[in-house]
Amino acid sequence: MELYTKVWDDVLQNIREKVGPLRFNLWFKNTRLESFDDNNANILVPNVFTQVWLQENFSNVLREGIGKLVNKDLNIKFSVSKNGEDENVPTMSIPLSEKKTNGNKNYAQLNRNLRLEDFVVGTNNRLAYTAALEMIKDKYPAFNPLFIHGPVGVGKTHILQGVWNRVKEEQNVNAIYMPAEKWTNEFIYSLQKGKMEAFRQKFRNADIFLIDDVHFLSNKQGVQEEFLHTFNALFELSKRIILASDAHPKMIGQLKENLASRFMSGMVTKIDKPEYATRLLILRSKAAKFDVHFPEEVLEFVAEKFDGNVREVESALTTLSAHAKFNEKKMDLHLASDALGEFFCAEGKIIKINEIEATVLNYFNISRNELHSNKKMKSISFPRQICMYLIKTLLNWSYQQIGNYFTSKKHTTVMFAIKKVKEQIDSDKQFKLFIESLIEKLKRKKIVV
Repeated sequence: MELYTKVWDDVLQNIREKVGPLRFNLWFKNTRLESFDDNNANILVPNVFTQVWLQENFSNVLREGIGKLVNKDLNIKFSVSKNGEDENVPTMSIPLSEKKTNGNKNYAQLNRNLRLEDFVVGTNNRLAYTAALEMIKDKYPAFNPLFIHGPVGVGKTHILQGVWNRVKEEQNVNAIYMPAEKWTNEFIYSLQKGKMEAFRQKFRNADIFLIDDVHFLSNKQGVQEEFLHTFNALFELSKRIILASDAHPKMIGQLKENLASRFMSGMVTKIDKPEYATRLLILRSKAAKFDVHFPEEVLEFVAEKFDGNVREVESALTTLSAHAKFNEKKMDLHLASDALGEFFCAEGKIIKINEIEATVLNYFNISRNELHSNKKMKSISFPRQICMYLIKTLLNWSYQQIGNYFTSKKHTTVMFAIKKVKEQIDSDKQFKLFIESLIEKLKRKKIVV
């Protein structure tokens, strides 16, 4: 045991110098080298969250540090201390009790079917999922707040609402979940009606505060100021805060610096789009809830062709189910190929918002922050107008949807921008050819189904 302690102390000393005292105390406190042999080094950690984080971020550092001291190249393995509060692996479901919460009971946006037990865990989302479990089980987690970000449709809302549903069943606490847009609307209503004291009491008495789509706060200075006060009040009382957004706090345009700093003061983790293996697991899970049998080869076909968000693969299953039932056809690859053709544009490719944006950014050599800013110089506003036009033409988004995407611009601003592009297309043949070339570029890569 003295040998293990000596080796581990030396390893930790080197790690402390590399990562700094803050990260060291957060991730390496209460860890120890339990044992090692010719092949493996076993490290004891206090909880599952620390285990996952060290596995994904420090395995190589630990392997190198231990290897130098024992002159062996060992595999790093982790085990959770028996004194820890939770020894379950992240994908295991946790039994539910009959306790009820006092929190929000009537938000239409809350889906009681979005449960953590049904969340499919993969490499793209494991850290966010495990961090959420840590926030549930520990009244005073090692990190606070938890900020989850990632593209549309990858499961951020599922995690937040899953947390709300879990604590509603397990804990007698006041848990509040809502999208930032609804929080904003309640704030404005309370301000207009002179009910700010009741508004503040409602949210500052939360034990768990879950706010979705935080990027909606962008470019709303007064709203951000009140949200910051709410955040600070909860944080000072050590209340648990979980936030979700389409973008990292630093990438949310027109967000107050002190608010972004507060968002990043705890744990910030990203959910990426699911890779093929996770998409297939999701499809199997979703397919089991249909009254139509999906052969494995059909699920593999869908998982391969749809590399976007979870909502796309769910929509594909719904479409296939409808085609099979209404047309009384056998569910097979031929049906899948025919039915899913409608998911693609005429040229055979699903066009996504990030592809439109990337095409405009690359052509005009500007940053995403500039595109979403309020800068009115022509080098920025002109590409922004073109991007709005392409989104309207290729995706048929509403004016308000486009306005919300561009840091909550008014729908009238979007209408004016699109009208201006249309007028230039009608009057300038060269410009018309340019727009057509952008559209052709977006449609060029075809997907064969």
